[in-house]
Amino acid sequence: MAENRKGSVITFYSYKGGTGRTMALANVAWILAANGYRVLAVDWDLEAPGLHRFFHPFLKPSLLRATPGLINLIDDYRREALRDLPEREPDWHRHYARVRPHALSLDWPFPKPGSLDFLSAGMRHRDYPIVGNMDWDRFYSSYGGGQFFDAMRADMERYYDFTLIDSRTGHSDLADICTVQMPSTLVVCYTLSDQSIEGAAEMAQDIQERYGEKGIRILPVAMRIDDGEKDKVDAGRALARERFEGLPSGLDPEELDAYWGSVEIPYRPYYAYEEILAPFGDPPKVASSMLSACERLTSVVTAGRVTSLPPLNDVKRNQYVAAYTRRRPLPPSKLLLQYVSEDRLWVDWLESVLREARFEVVTQDVRSMTTLEVGGEAVSGGSHRVLAVVSPTFLSSRTANAAWEAAVHSGGSEKHQPVAVRVGDVQQIPHANRGTTIDLARLDEETATSTLLTGLGRPGSPQTAARPHGARFPNTNTSVSNVQPRYPFFTGRSSILEQVRRQFVAVAVGQRLPQVLHGLGGVGKTQLAREYANRFKADYDLVWWVDAEQPDLVAPKLADLGRRLDPNIGDDVSEAALAALQALRTARPYKRWLLVFDNVEDLDYVLDNFSDQTGPIPDDVYGHLLVTTRTKPTSTQVRPVEIEVFTREESVEHLTRRVPGLREEDAALVADAVGDLPLAIEVAAAWLETTATPVGEYIEQLREQSTRVLSVPAAVDAVEYPSSVGATWNISIARLRHESPAAARLLELCSFLSAEPISMTLVSSDAMIKALLPYDKDLRARYMLGKVTQALNRFALAKVDSTDNSIQVHRLVQAAVRDSMPADVADDTVHEVHRILAAIRPSEDAVDDPAKWPEFEVIWPHLVPSNIRECAEEEPRQLMVDRMRYLWKRGELHLARTLGTQLNEFWSNEFPDSNDEQVLNLRFELANILRSQGEYQAAREMDEDTLAQQRRLLDEGHPSLLITSGNVAADLRALGRFNEALKLDQRNYNGFREIFGEDHSRTLRSANNLAIDHRLTGDSQAALRLDEDTVRRRTALDGPLHPYTLTTRSHYARDLRELGEYDASVEILREVRESFGHVLNPYVPEVLRVDKSLAVSLRRSGRLEEALHLSEQTWETHARYRDRYGRSIPEELACGLNLAADYFATDAEHGARRAVQQVEEVLEGYRNSFGAEHPFTMFCINNLATYYRALGDATKAAELAEEARDSLAATLGNLHPAALIAGSNLANTLADLGRSEEAEHWERMAVTGLRKRLGNLHPDTGVSMGNLAITLRALHRDAEAGQLHQEAETELVGRLGDSHPVSESVIAWRRVDRDLEPQQV
Repeated sequence: MAENRKGSVITFYSYKGGTGRTMALANVAWILAANGYRVLAVDWDLEAPGLHRFFHPFLKPSLLRATPGLINLIDDYRREALRDLPEREPDWHRHYARVRPHALSLDWPFPKPGSLDFLSAGMRHRDYPIVGNMDWDRFYSSYGGGQFFDAMRADMERYYDFTLIDSRTGHSDLADICTVQMPSTLVVCYTLSDQSIEGAAEMAQDIQERYGEKGIRILPVAMRIDDGEKDKVDAGRALARERFEGLPSGLDPEELDAYWGSVEIPYRPYYAYEEILAPFGDPPKVASSMLSACERLTSVVTAGRVTSLPPLNDVKRNQYVAAYTRRRPLPPSKLLLQYVSEDRLWVDWLESVLREARFEVVTQDVRSMTTLEVGGEAVSGGSHRVLAVVSPTFLSSRTANAAWEAAVHSGGSEKHQPVAVRVGDVQQIPHANRGTTIDLARLDEETATSTLLTGLGRPGSPQTAARPHGARFPNTNTSVSNVQPRYPFFTGRSSILEQVRRQFVAVAVGQRLPQVLHGLGGVGKTQLAREYANRFKADYDLVWWVDAEQPDLVAPKLADLGRRLDPNIGDDVSEAALAALQALRTARPYKRWLLVFDNVEDLDYVLDNFSDQTGPIPDDVYGHLLVTTRTKPTSTQVRPVEIEVFTREESVEHLTRRVPGLREEDAALVADAVGDLPLAIEVAAAWLETTATPVGEYIEQLREQSTRVLSVPAAVDAVEYPSSVGATWNISIARLRHESPAAARLLELCSFLSAEPISMTLVSSDAMIKALLPYDKDLRARYMLGKVTQALNRFALAKVDSTDNSIQVHRLVQAAVRDSMPADVADDTVHEVHRILAAIRPSEDAVDDPAKWPEFEVIWPHLVPSNIRECAEEEPRQLMVDRMRYLWKRGELHLARTLGTQLNEFWSNEFPDSNDEQVLNLRFELANILRSQGEYQAAREMDEDTLAQQRRLLDEGHPSLLITSGNVAADLRALGRFNEALKLDQRNYNGFREIFGEDHSRTLRSANNLAIDHRLTGDSQAALRLDEDTVRRRTALDGPLHPYTLTTRSHYARDLRELGEYDASVEILREVRESFGHVLNPYVPEVLRVDKSLAVSLRRSGRLEEALHLSEQTWETHARYRDRYGRSIPEELACGLNLAADYFATDAEHGARRAVQQVEEVLEGYRNSFGAEHPFTMFCINNLATYYRALGDATKAAELAEEARDSLAATLGNLHPAALIAGSNLANTLADLGRSEEAEHWERMAVTGLRKRLGNLHPDTGVSMGNLAITLRALHRDAEAGQLHQEAETELVGRLGDSHPVSESVIAWRRVDRDLEPQQV
């Protein structure tokens, strides 16, 4: 929740126009923001809005036109008020009165937290007259206009330090709103004419007399003071002071003299022609300047808090003066920019700079020119002067060279001589002596701009800083990028890239949709997206590439981006991924970005289910979303761009570039043979370059290989390619098998892995080397693996990328390799892949340790493509169980359960023995997930069935039986059968100690669970001893930051709290909470459980406000993650119950009622998840009784308290601390009803029992003694009451201090109720 800034609203009003009121407001607003204040400037002059003109260099015109303003806020509220809905919330109007969503921030680096936002008068559409001519009396009387503007003022005051309103002139209802209802300060602006003075003074005095109780501070300010007519000015000043008598109020005579002698705005002719801000128009510290006058006005408006403008860099000030200065119209000069498409970003920037300098610019991609155009006279541009954008790519193009040569030989006057604009490392430009050369290579933007314009005879044009929203300079560095470098042999596709670029940057408002490149496999969609990302990379602050073939691996890749944007985001995958997308769509911290999703499998599904993340990009964000997919999307929320095979010209160009000396006629024959498919063209080029095979012989080989089509539907979308396509790879693969059998075998293995990049960690693993050794003994020296991967790269069968240390095989090549293998060989190969993946699996407990999760990231992408779930071998199949447990540990409960359920069903049906140990292990993990989701009975049934099946397979005493028995004990705990769980866990713990010893991980897990049982059965002392020992052993075994160590430490802190050591509990839980932040994300149940526990300890220790704040934070977090965890996970229910206790403890007036509402909200969840008679449900009933008692409903409180006490005693026993505390609370309700003897019975039982279970020094014992003392005094047994009260007071003050709320209550002879807290099961 945002901090309330408690700001001021200041209205600038003038009776007549032309006073300079708007200029004064704009300057004051800027000075305040420059001093680090958050400022909102509001244009309330709905008839003639003009405030934006003073801010225009810092506002994007398209945003200004498209963003709703004040008119639209008022009209939206009016329309909603007309509906007169009876069930509306009382504060519904506040939503319509929010100004922040409609305010535009000026693009200027004010010192933090300073900012200047602008709320315009609004968009002038067809509804404008409705608001402009509105019946304001009716708006107030019938539609609650007063509450709307009050709410708007409150919103301004909440989020801004200063809100400055530019009011309309004269007498009107709108002016009254600005001058009476909205402001705390009213600046009344007037000139020294009689009409202006009289009108302004009358308005000011009227407000002072009629609305004096509102305390509006009125500041008369003389405007447009011309010192040239001193006598007239002095007379006008005297008249104004007389008419504004008594204003400003609250000043003594000396202060009034100072005010009237200094606070006025001078007339300066410089400001009469353009709307320019004084911080840019005047140098600093000139006493008579407009800037100094505005500084004095700011000082008065802020009561001396702000007195001057911080220094402004002169260079920067002068740059923006140019942006404000009106230029003399120049006759436009005509230029023709000729370029190759690879240099399009340079063209965009050049065009932007030249147009601002008043040139008329036409652009022309020379590759799109016909032979006639290249050779014809028109190429000179006719009346246009040719500017050739010269780069190495330009000079490597025959068409571009021909166009440039034609231009330089076209003749014409000197002013029409062509210009070579050098933008890259070019050694020599042909025919440069016949034209002009402008060198922009390696210059910064400011120097490049100056060099360009000077070279064209236009020096002194505006500098770059005056174009904050202009095209991006091509030499700008991209801050964040993971895109691979551009492919050096990328060919053609200019028209497609131009189309994509145009649709990204030149679309209407609200139409910047994701663009989708779709087409058959192998047509080059990925390479085209990669080329776009590299070609226009400098246009973005961020470029991020996501391989999206496997949907469940997309979120982790977005999460990596989220952590790049915010290192403190935590490691929750879904949270980090969503945060990344939200950061992009809100342009924080980067305003310009490109996000690429490559090879999305089912785009329509994504668009339907993630509409918030895939909708049009907001107009104020320069963000572009590019997608590749094989299937054309049906959605209208994207712009599809179909990618087809190469044109013949592109095929020929690529082949001749790749194969030195290849004639165009031969290249055309090869292109025809492989159907112009880009991937096949690439493989053919690699073959011809590597082998020097004559073209005729190669085409004959293709014909011989083309006996069958490539037919792997899963890889090629059931599309049959020409037979020669498969033949292209078959020839290369056959040659590879001959030249490098190890490379061929590696290719076969990779064909069953993911088509996304394969980490070299996997490729160079011991298991992979072992699989390749029979094919190449040199691999005993691991560095020889480079020779093998290079063979794949040489034949274009794989791409080896040294930048991200990976190797990638296209899915079509994978399909061709699989298709070429006999069935038995393919079967053996895929199982070898399974064994390789299993061999690099980290150690058994690694999936529980976040520090080792990166080791699994090498494996996860390959589980689905290799179809490892169908492997009958146990070790590879364990990776799927690991994946399920990994998702569970990360808090992805829904995904983990879905995977586990699918695996359980599949393995049970497909394998002959569905009850083998592996399947039972899967069911064991699935039961864990069910329990985490609050489905305790289902978890117990699955665990007991699993245990029964294991007993048929395993010998008695087998560790797996003990592990599953531990799950059954957890189920029993969850079902409220604490004593049964204790007995079972004690047996398990003894078994683990006997088998593994006391320091084994399994033994320590069992010890942790046994301590929970002790705590639940009321023996916190035994739990404390066991937890303390477990923490010590865990720290030695796994380290202090392992989640298991931290979890047991949090339990140890819980034990301390149960034993009354509140402060010690707080300190340990703070440390645990901080440590968890280093190893787990802050939103998983384990961490939220610690947050809730810390809040309880804080409240118990008397730090009530801190406890409430933490509880509210934790509850809000649970609410955000209900889609993932559900509404009834135990952590959320316990958090909700604890929040009720915090409400009650911190809010004496309304806390009890809020607590009742909160408990009733979670009580249903406890009943549904745990059962109506479960002890935790009774804890809710107990707490609810105490809150009803506080509300004065003693009868209802007694009924609830009796129900809770009796049920807890029956379930847990009469001497369980929870039953005893419930009995003490019952006694309080009975005493309220005058049944003191019955109260005494329960209180004596509580005192006796708690002394025995918790000791005399425990706060709960002291509370029970204090309550009993009050009952005894009511029964007139004053001596016993006094002695008992003194004992309780002494013990509580000694333990908690005399300022603790519990101590204070007992000292004051007030009864104290104790809430009960459900514990972890």
